[in-house]
Amino acid sequence: MLLTIDIENKITSFGIFKKDKLMTSFNIMTDTNESADEIGLKFKLILNDKGFDLKEIDNIIISNVVPELSSVYEKISQNIIGRGPIFIGSGVKTGINIRCDNPREVGTDRIIRAVAASSNFKSDCIIIYASTITTIDYINSDKVFMGGLIMPGIDLYQKSIFNESAKLPQVEIRKTDEILGKNTTSSIQAGIYKAYSKAIDGIVAEIISEYSIDEPSIVVTGIHADLLDNKNYMHIPDLGLNGLKLISNLN
Repeated sequence: MLLTIDIENKITSFGIFKKDKLMTSFNIMTDTNESADEIGLKFKLILNDKGFDLKEIDNIIISNVVPELSSVYEKISQNIIGRGPIFIGSGVKTGINIRCDNPREVGTDRIIRAVAASSNFKSDCIIIYASTITTIDYINSDKVFMGGLIMPGIDLYQKSIFNESAKLPQVEIRKTDEILGKNTTSSIQAGIYKAYSKAIDGIVAEIISEYSIDEPSIVVTGIHADLLDNKNYMHIPDLGLNGLKLISNLN
């Protein structure tokens, strides 16, 4: 079986594939202070609870945007399969062409999601990754990664209001249909949600207009994907893990 690992700044996602089927997936918090043994034990316990055995894993592929953890996951891979993993990077075939000033600067997390989206759809794709950091990327129907935007996630909107005010409370992030709140809490919630969702909608609309995109596939994924309920958006969980699986097949 194949173990796919997507290491982000706040969350690390794991997926177990048997042939082309995703058997299970789960997330843990990314912690640069944890050792390989600590992460490995946590991973083993979660897998055991799900009915899987580490001995069933024979290949590992990793996307990592936290350089401090590269050696940690190298050791984890050595412990599990007796050799290092495939790290997404220079020399690894992805099947897409990155049309950016410096392709090596494009985060591997964005690349694996682009690979998965371009495989699922033959049309132009706009990919919204809604997490602590939000990215919006455009890959055209010829599998050319045209670029994208990086912006704060909705939880950073929430934290900025709380941290930069003396009296305003920290509120729960939630969707709201009302544009105007009737008390302090609902006013903050409306402001956070509307500012974030309207920003996403406006950016997507501008990309479509500027690049004259005809009927794009608009994909949303990430831990806050459920907050973006635009009827034109398709919610696809585990997009990055599926991208890693496709890249594994190519390599």
